[in-house]
Amino acid sequence: MAYGLPRRNTVQNILKGSCYKIQEPWDLAELTKTWYSNLTNINLPFLGEIAFGSPMNLLAGQTKQDCPLPSMQTMALEKEYEAKRLAKLKSKENACKEMQVSLREKSVGLRRPLQPK
Repeated sequence: MAYGLPRRNTVQNILKGSCYKIQEPWDLAELTKTWYSNLTNINLPFLGEIAFGSPMNLLAGQTKQDCPLPSMQTMALEKEYEAKRLAKLKSKENACKEMQVSLREKSVGLRRPLQPK
């Protein structure tokens, strides 16, 4: 196995479909070195800490909640809207049930069989 990957997913098998040609182990080492140097040239602030295994130090911050509570009018309007919506849903359900019952009660005539030849 290569680099702790399962046998069927070795690095060489993974790179077969890519543009990189890996034939010898030192080619893989050279490719890894190139990738690492390209990553370090990007100059992202956290890459150095990841590379050397040091944890990132997070600063403690204070959160402020300045969101006002909704007014009584807003709450009343929202409650009224929700009641209308639920009533509309209930009426649709009742209409569906009535249609199902009426269709079940209705006797549907069967087609007459064809005359034998």
